Formats: sequence, C-alpha cells, structure tokens
Amino acid sequence: MVDFRKRLNKSEIEKKIDPIEIYDSLDRRSVAGPLRPAQNKILSEWYKSYKSQKDLIVKLHTGEGKTLIGLLILQSKINSGKGPCLFICPNKYLVQQVRKDAKKFGINYCAIGEDNSLPNEFVDGKKILITHVQKVFNGKTIFGLGHDFIPVENIILDDSHACIDSIRKAFTISLKNDHIVYKELFELFKDALPEQGEGTFLEIENGDYNSFLPIPYWNWIDKFDEVLQIISSQREDLSIMFSWPFIKDNLKNCQAFISGESIEISPIHIPIEKFSSFHKAGQRILMSATTQDDSFFIKGLGFSSEAIKNPLDNPDQIWSGEKMLVIPSLVDDSLDRDKMVNNLAKPSDKNYGLVSLVSSFDKSKTYEKLGALIPKSSEVSAAVDHLKKGKFKQTIVFANRYDGIDLPDETCRILVIDGKPFFRSLSDRYEESNRMDSDSINIKIAQKIEQGLGRSVRGEKDYSLILIVGADLIKFIKSSRTNKYFSPQTKKQIEIGMEIAQMASDEITGEKEPFDVVKSLMKQSLQRDEGWKEFYKEEMNRIQIEKSSSTIYEVLTLERKAAELNYKGEYEKASELIQQIVDNHCKDDSEKGWYLQIMARYKFIQSRKDSNSLQKSAFLKNNELLKPSEGITYQKLEYVNENRIKRIIDWIKKHKNFEELMLSVEGVLSNLEFGITAEKFESAMKELGLMLGFLSERPDKEFKKGPDNLWCGVGNQYFIFECKSKVKVERQEINKHEVGQMNTHCGWFENQYNNEPVKRVMIIPTKNVSFHADFTHEVEIMRRGKLRKFRNNVKSFFRELSKYEIDSLSDERVQEFVNIHQLRVDDLLSEYSEKYYKKTS
Repeated sequence: MVDFRKRLNKSEIEKKIDPIEIYDSLDRRSVAGPLRPAQNKILSEWYKSYKSQKDLIVKLHTGEGKTLIGLLILQSKINSGKGPCLFICPNKYLVQQVRKDAKKFGINYCAIGEDNSLPNEFVDGKKILITHVQKVFNGKTIFGLGHDFIPVENIILDDSHACIDSIRKAFTISLKNDHIVYKELFELFKDALPEQGEGTFLEIENGDYNSFLPIPYWNWIDKFDEVLQIISSQREDLSIMFSWPFIKDNLKNCQAFISGESIEISPIHIPIEKFSSFHKAGQRILMSATTQDDSFFIKGLGFSSEAIKNPLDNPDQIWSGEKMLVIPSLVDDSLDRDKMVNNLAKPSDKNYGLVSLVSSFDKSKTYEKLGALIPKSSEVSAAVDHLKKGKFKQTIVFANRYDGIDLPDETCRILVIDGKPFFRSLSDRYEESNRMDSDSINIKIAQKIEQGLGRSVRGEKDYSLILIVGADLIKFIKSSRTNKYFSPQTKKQIEIGMEIAQMASDEITGEKEPFDVVKSLMKQSLQRDEGWKEFYKEEMNRIQIEKSSSTIYEVLTLERKAAELNYKGEYEKASELIQQIVDNHCKDDSEKGWYLQIMARYKFIQSRKDSNSLQKSAFLKNNELLKPSEGITYQKLEYVNENRIKRIIDWIKKHKNFEELMLSVEGVLSNLEFGITAEKFESAMKELGLMLGFLSERPDKEFKKGPDNLWCGVGNQYFIFECKSKVKVERQEINKHEVGQMNTHCGWFENQYNNEPVKRVMIIPTKNVSFHADFTHEVEIMRRGKLRKFRNNVKSFFRELSKYEIDSLSDERVQEFVNIHQLRVDDLLSEYSEKYYKKTS
C-alpha cells in the first residue's frame, strides 16, 4: 500500500474541529451541495461562542437543515476528543432518516447492536451514535440510571418537542381496562370516585373511554400501601416494568387518572436527573423549530430560563418556504368541514400528495368512508414512503400526528389541518379542562398546530396550500386571545390567510359557486401564479419581531423548583413557592384555584386540616377541580335578576366586534353535534345557556352530583339536560343504564329545588326507550333533527347582529330577534324536544 503521508510535511493528519471546515472535507454524495447560509451562520456562531455552554437551544425554520447542523456539531466534538456523542430522534422512523442523511454527507455513525449493546465506537468517542428517544429514556435503559451510567459528553435532541412527549411517557404507567392492575385499582377507589362526579363515574364503569376522573390525592396517599402492593405484584409486566424504577419509591407523589378505557399513573415531578447520561452531559443541545415559546424545556428537562431566553438562531431569516393558508368557512359559510372533506377525501388522479392531519381517529372515519387511506401508528413510515414513490391517488390521513413526518415537495402539495389538536394523555386532558384560558395550555396547543403546519413545507423553496377546517381550530388561530401564542411567521401567514378569505369571498357571484372560488385559489398555488408568489413574499417581508412579555419562564421555574422540593420531602418550602405564583402570576380565580390545589397536595402529608382548607379554597375558585372531602354544599341556581335580554347583551359585549362574536358562536355550536366528546359537548351546552341569557352550570362536573347541564331562566323556569353525545347515531334504543342515570338526576333536582318548574331533556339520537327501562319523571328527547334546528336558530339569531354596533344594541331589538328565531322560554319548552316512545317488547 502506498503511504501518501510520507510525502506530506507532517506525519500526523490534524483533525479539523471547525464544523464548517469539517463539512468541506467530508466525502459527501454529489447530491449534497454546500452549506446553506443559515447553516453556515449557526455553525460559525456555535463554534465561536456556544461550544462550551452546557444547555443550548438551536432554532431554525422547519426544513432549514437542523439535522446536518447537529451532526456537524457532534463530529466537531469527536474530532476534539470530547466524546462520546449521542444524537437522539423522537422515533424509529426519523432515526432511519438521520442515518441516511449522515451517509449522504459522509459522516461516520454507529447504531445500537441487535443484542441491545452499545457499540465500542460510541463508548470510545470515535463515532456518533444515532438512536431514538425510547432507547435512552426508559427504566431499563442500557445507558444506566443513577450512579451506574455510561458517561456521554454531548447530546443532541432532534425535534425536541416531540422528544419531551416520549420522555414523559417513560415516567408514566398506562394500563388498559382489561389489565389486572386496572381492575384492582378501580375496585380500590370505587367508593371515592363517585364523590368527584357521579355521572362521570357511571360512564367510566360502563367503559366510556372519553370519560375520566382524577383519583383524589388524599385517597391515593391513604391507600398507598395497597396501591404499592397491587402494582408491585405486576412489576415485570411489559406495560409497567420500564416506568416502575421511577415510580416505586415515589408512589405517594404520583397522580392517577382513570377512564373507561385506561388508568394513567405518573409522577408530579419528572426526575430527569435519574438519567445521569443526559443530566451530567457536558453539552445538551435541543434542536427546535421556531415556535414562539420553548418554555416547557424548563419543566420537562430542567433547562434554565436563560437557555430558553437566549437560543442560537438566525435573526437574518424571518421566514422560510411558502404556505398559502386558506380558511374555506371564512370564504363562505357553506364551506364547512363536512363540505370540504367530502370534496377532498375521495380518490382522484393527481400529480401531488394530498394529506390531512386530523385531531383523532374518530375524525378520520369520515375520510375512511370516502376512500382515504388511514395508516395506524405502526404504518406511518410505510404511508410516507407510499407518497415518496409518487402514489398520490388516495388522500392520506394521519390521526393526532403533528410532528415527526416530513412531506417535502410533491409528496404533499395540499395539506388539510382538520380540527384543533387533541391531548391524548389523561393528565394533559385534565389540565386542559381546568385551565382552558391559561398560557400553559394555549402554548402547547399553538406549538402542536405550528408543528402540523410545518409538515408540508420542508425547505426554503418548498411550497404548499394549507386548508384550515374545523370551527374549534379556526377560532383558536383567528381569535386575538389565542393567536398571540404563535410565532411571528405563523401569525403573518394566518393574517394573509384571512386577507385571502376576504378577497375570495368578494369573488363569489351568482355564476361562481363558493367551492369553485376555493378551487381557483388552489390552482393559483399549485400552478405557481406569479401574482400570488410576489404578494406572499412582500407580505412576509413585513414581519415584525416582537419581544415577548410572557412571564411563563418564571412561573415554570417556580413550579419545577416546588416539585423538586416536594419530591425531597420539603413540603413547606414547596408550598411557599406555589404561593408566590398565586400572589404574583395568576390572572384569574380559575388559575389561582389550579395552584391552590397543587399547594393543598403538597401540604397534605404535613397537615390534613390545612390541606383540606386549601382544597376548599381551590374548589370555590375553580369548581372543576377536586371536590374536597368536606366543607362544600351545593348552592341553588336562582334567577334573581330576571332581565334575560340584558344578560344576552352582556354576553355579546364581551366580544370586540361582530367577527369575534361569530367566532365564539361558531366555536360553541360546532361542539353541539353527535360524535363530539362528552366534555366538549357539555361545556358547549353550558356556554350556550349563557349565550341565551340563562344562568348555566354543569352540576355533575362542577359539584360532582346532578345532571350534565342545568339552566335557569325567567320565572325560575329550569331546564335539565342529560347529554349522550357519543352515542352512535344508528343506535336503536335508550338503554336501562341511561334511563337510570336520568332518573337519578331528576331525583337530585327534586331534592334540591322541590317543585320548581323544570323541563327534563335527554339529548340522544334515538327516542325509543328499552322495554326493560322506565323514566320516573316526565322526560323528552332531543334527537339529531331537533338539535340541528336549535343550532341553526341560535346561529341565525346572532347573525342578525351583523348590521349593528355591538355597543349600541337595544333591548327591544334583541327581544325582537329572540322572538323571530324561536328562542323564547316558551319556544325552548315546546320546539326542540319530543315525547319518547316506550318499546312494548
């Protein structure tokens, strides 16, 4: 072999450590061109100023080459003799993608062996190990836990938001209702759960996966020994063994939620420090898209607020890629979700991919009936490959998958975002239902939406048409209360989308159908209309970067410190930190209640009396929280001020203008359909009562006893609603269980309100009562047709206000519209329900 080094002036070849020089020296494939300007800038800045910083967030627009940046940073560390180096992806599919990229660029990497062993090239710091998050963060990890661990000097988390979800799962035990532990824990808490919602408990007992309850912390702690024994006996079970090491010594500080489908147990504090390879790494880099707020890295991974506030980014590039956001229902009311799905989901011959991101598998059924392809979780990779091979005939629908899928260029020229993202974990769903207006929840939702919007535009020159459907999603992105949570780039794209909708709406004439106008817009994007391209570019260049005034960094830092102190048994100090949040950072009683409940939990082991007092205060401020074990009595609804019209006008005046009013109205009415979850439907019924000038509450949810919804109107005329929104529309009869539930709630009303006039309504798709069941009171049924009529009349009523200034509405005018649209109390008593039919055999 010829030794060329003899011809060199030096015998040893010096390894390059500047990542830009490394890239220039790599034996990369011919398809891999030079570094992009943004990549050059980030790598140069990192090498100059950030290479020794322990915690760092690297932010770049979607599709701007974060993966290559991460690989080059790690190669620089290896060349400096500062290994081992670990590149972590959120799933197996992305591992394959990153490995392909590494090969394309000529970067050496290694993989975990088939025997689940760590390769020597990684341990010795010679090659980058590329793996997925589940391999690193689990209770049996080959990287070790606590003091027995494999040292790792540098770690990169790619798509770090998605990684956090996986890390949380590593600390969570989730068991289906057929599991022995589920059954035994259900029996153990069977007497305590009804106190937190009798109706919800009955639904859980009957296997309703949408209904769930928290197990009260006082019952959980009191029965700690039994819980420990039940779970420990099954600790080798696959569903338990990988989370058990984090939970077994900290079970008292866990929270548990139970639904008709599963039970979920997770620690209040995620002890990320148990993963010493990650916790003690010399540099931890999170690769993040440019969403507005990465504050959850504080609570989830223990990063400092300073690292979050000062990411490494490219301020010269304020936007990337082209997205035409079209909101069909703003072009014309007739272009609702059903109309758009029916027009888009059917198979058709086209030279590009059409993909829809839906918020749940339930929603995907509409597409399935129309011939779309709905891949299961295990089939996602195959579905993406299907598109990459140019198989575009079928619409592809991904359920609740907003990250981890790359659909560049022709693989997805039309993307449908169908509905507001849905939280999957019971703990997230609990937090959402209790903190609907909090920054904490809305930031999570905004990030999910932004991740979804980024699926189809993967590079600077990529383009896609994005259709936004679903009233709940449209309300979120359009309302000034919530669209502030988006990044400047997304806010500007939404603004352009609303401008497009207005322009398109003006195009509708007697000759042009609304959908034809939307089709014309689609063509302009797909056929690269020069006017559109210039308009988009000009508008996007006007983006103004605003300094965030959010205090959520401080709040989450306090939350994490308090959780750590509680974890260590320093309950008083933990409570003091939560008190600081209550005193300085809560904007309303609902948020105060949320934090008072956390404080009550921290106080419980120290003082049950103080804990119960705090829990009582929490419940009185936010009665969707845990009902304390004692000290709460139900307060009757009584219509003291009988001016219903004034209440309607007050509700209307909460909105800045007619447009924002109709966003609220549409948001409520869109959740009043069969197929919607009980939580959303009942919440919408409560808001509908307020919209129509009634006193309105959810006794089962808010006071843990009574019907789903209760309205009180003029002359103390009451309405009870028992909502069965998840019952299949083809169901033939009302069963014995449902009749029994209604009877129980009628009895509750009688006990609380004596002989007050009441209309009892069950909202359910059938009016046939089972032969084996009998109502004990007079009950009427609201079926699909009557519910639709009610919705339409409410919508028509509010649309009458389009010609009036909200601040100048008169009582007489509103009363006139109430009469015209059959929304008087007498109308509600007679127009929207019907007698049931009792089966005789």
